[in-house]
Amino acid sequence: MPSSSLHSPIAETAQQSLFDHPLSEAAVAALWRGQVIDAVTLVRKEQHIDLKEAKASVEAYLCSQPDLRRRIEQDLADARAGLLRWALFSLIGGAGLLYFLT
Repeated sequence: MPSSSLHSPIAETAQQSLFDHPLSEAAVAALWRGQVIDAVTLVRKEQHIDLKEAKASVEAYLCSQPDLRRRIEQDLADARAGLLRWALFSLIGGAGLLYFLT
């Protein structure tokens, strides 16, 4: 059996449908601001598709834009580092407050 007959035409159609409707300028602008969830929401509303398809569409766009993807990953890493610093500061501050109050 030839290997080309093993590929499902449904899978190919699903992959092509991700690129049938390009992302709107508003969705792309949301991505450049680092607001991935807002971009997915905009795609859902504008293209009238479900969450899974909208997320896949945004992910496909991000895969085609490596600079944007790197920027979003860097923003997420910075946010995680900021959260860790805040938690550490709160823990040390709480321990200091507890020490002086007892």
